[in-house]
Amino acid sequence: MHTSIIQPSLPVSRRQSGTVLVTAIVLLLLAGVMTLLALNVGVFEQRTTGNDLRAKMTHEVAEAGLAQGFEFLMRQNANWIEDNTRWEKCGSTDTSFPCGALERFEPDGVTERRSTFYRLRATNNPIGSLAPEMTRHMLPLTATMATAGNGEPVEYGVAPLLCRAERPNAADPPTTPIRCGDGTGSLITDLEIVTFVSVASIPGDAARTTLTQTIGNYPLLSDLLGKPPLTTSGSADLTGGLQVVTNPNAGGTGVPVSVWTRRDVQKTGTPNTCYADEFFRYTKNNVTPTLEPATCPVAGCKQSIRCDACQCDVNGAPTTLSYDNSGNVQDEGIDILDVETGTNSSNFGTGTNHNVKSDALTHPVCEFPPDMFKFVFGIDTWRDTNADCFGDTKIMTQYANPNTGVLVGMGADERWLFENAARIIPANDAAHTYSGVPSASLLKPGQSATNAIFGPAASGIIWCQTGCNIGSNVEVGSQQNPVILILDGPIDIRGIVWGFIFVRDTGTTLSPATGASSAAACPNNCAVQMNAGAVVYGAMVVQGQIKANGTAAVVYDGDVLGNIMANLPPKSATLPGAWNDRRSY
Repeated sequence: MHTSIIQPSLPVSRRQSGTVLVTAIVLLLLAGVMTLLALNVGVFEQRTTGNDLRAKMTHEVAEAGLAQGFEFLMRQNANWIEDNTRWEKCGSTDTSFPCGALERFEPDGVTERRSTFYRLRATNNPIGSLAPEMTRHMLPLTATMATAGNGEPVEYGVAPLLCRAERPNAADPPTTPIRCGDGTGSLITDLEIVTFVSVASIPGDAARTTLTQTIGNYPLLSDLLGKPPLTTSGSADLTGGLQVVTNPNAGGTGVPVSVWTRRDVQKTGTPNTCYADEFFRYTKNNVTPTLEPATCPVAGCKQSIRCDACQCDVNGAPTTLSYDNSGNVQDEGIDILDVETGTNSSNFGTGTNHNVKSDALTHPVCEFPPDMFKFVFGIDTWRDTNADCFGDTKIMTQYANPNTGVLVGMGADERWLFENAARIIPANDAAHTYSGVPSASLLKPGQSATNAIFGPAASGIIWCQTGCNIGSNVEVGSQQNPVILILDGPIDIRGIVWGFIFVRDTGTTLSPATGASSAAACPNNCAVQMNAGAVVYGAMVVQGQIKANGTAAVVYDGDVLGNIMANLPPKSATLPGAWNDRRSY
């Protein structure tokens, strides 16, 4: 007999509660895992945010180091650049700080780059926890930041690398990179390029940034030493006894140029052009040349020869370069570069010179500068709209009012003058009102002046907008501290000027027929007139026509022009593409 045992079944409610419990435990485990994962992600995000914050902080501090290094070396201690005792050359294979921030070769892969730069000689210059092998080549900056951001302590320093730029070698192809030299030799220039290497860090932290930026300096003016004593875009009417002492090398070594114009030199009376030796050696009557200054204020200074009343063709002097005959006989010599009236570039002209090739027949080859302002100051200000080698339409731009920050429309030449002139004599007229703002309201502190500034103490760049005549018995500038006068025409010169004169046309369009915006014939409305007793020691550029009367003189003086270049501090600017963060120290 078989007996079956029947197990009692569990209640349904008990089975369901067990399933719920398991599910709850699984969900709790999943929630725990997710919480842990969320905490981990949160910590990771916090760390990432902190790292990003510290990276940005050190980056900003390194940028501050670049700015402070530029200010310290290029402005406050620019004399360090010329002091050879402060610099040592980098080696071509030297990758130590800061030389290693430079590429060893130029982009051509052949020309050495690193070995032509100089770094500061090693000194004891501790900067926080930065490595001594780095800080010994850094600039001794003062008033540096100790904290950044929310009070995080920071340390930073900046080291310069100096390139003394050289002129291109005539045999080099056009793609040859800028050469750096040792400051000697025939290719030497007064231009320097400085690469700043800035390192910033947070003490006790791995956050560190290295930034590199290259700054170049350039002269505020083009080479004044190569200018003829008289350059004019309009005709030059030389009458009376005007004397012009030539620049003996303006057309190249040993090639004199006295007057250069894209129009005609019209001569009557007995003007002369000659070399300085003939001018000073063969003096008139009892006039005796003197030295200027009478005594040199510093060792090694140069003295100019002064003779306000000397003449070229007296007391047995050799035949002058040009205009040795009186009356209307033109007899132009090699030093007069012009275009004879009624002719053009296809004609040879008269005398020893061909016509200056500067018209539609020769464009784009223009032997005379279409933009006179660019010829002197190096910036584009006039546009040649009809390809005739003459800039006839002013290039307009905007200038930020230094007193309000509001942008004001004006010509590119006027903006340059507002930005760079040391003193400005403002005019209250339509020609000097920009977008309704008068000139006087656009001056920076210390720029405003009156024509009382015209005296021996005048120096630097002076822009005169009104009342610009130089009266008789007035002497402006000096041989040691010559002046750069930008005079808005028309003007009249009767006094003595030591320096460089640029006579500016204030119009917005210029007439090729006269070289100025005025259509009137000279002398009714010449850009400049020189009368008896006027002498310019240096050179003069006229945007328009000139008429010279009486016994006035323009005496080219290379020492005066050299002093101008030496007294004007160069401008500095960041070179394109010169910022990078490729190196790390």
